[in-house]
Amino acid sequence: MDRRIWKARFECTMLGLTLALALLVAPRAWATIPDANIVSGVNRGGFGVFEGGYGQADFAISERSAVGGYFGIDDNNLYFDNYGPGDNSFDDDLVMGGHYMYQFVEGNRSEPSIAGIFGAFANRAGLRPEFGIAISHDFDANWTGRANLVYGPSWGFEVGYRFTPKVEGTFGITGLGAFGLGFRF
Repeated sequence: MDRRIWKARFECTMLGLTLALALLVAPRAWATIPDANIVSGVNRGGFGVFEGGYGQADFAISERSAVGGYFGIDDNNLYFDNYGPGDNSFDDDLVMGGHYMYQFVEGNRSEPSIAGIFGAFANRAGLRPEFGIAISHDFDANWTGRANLVYGPSWGFEVGYRFTPKVEGTFGITGLGAFGLGFRF
């Protein structure tokens, strides 16, 4: 099979699975970048777009910790440059990664939630570490602000608005898309 055909099928399959999961099993909205507000038994996912497509999910493993992963496809080569001559182990436009999050501070209406993010991402340049701090603050029942100070694709600053209990729209400057939809399942 031609490499371009395989690449197109893989990209469409990954984006389609993310969208189907989000639309079928999502009882409530959540972030498109990893959220510092970890809740035991609550899994989160989302996808973002901006000249590319990204999918992300976090799975709570305790009251203060979660594991997550993401993939992205972007023609603008954000995180995708070929840093080594002749490196062809990944396609130019593909990034994948995973992380572990630990919540240091559980927020409330007056204080933000703060969590550490530790993991790795892979692109055409090879395997790179991902680490940093995630901050999340609920301004009210509908508005949430997030700032992820992270080296890696999980970085970003976004504002989320819950349109309905199932759908949260986000806007920001992030490594996983400028516009997004988040889900909680």
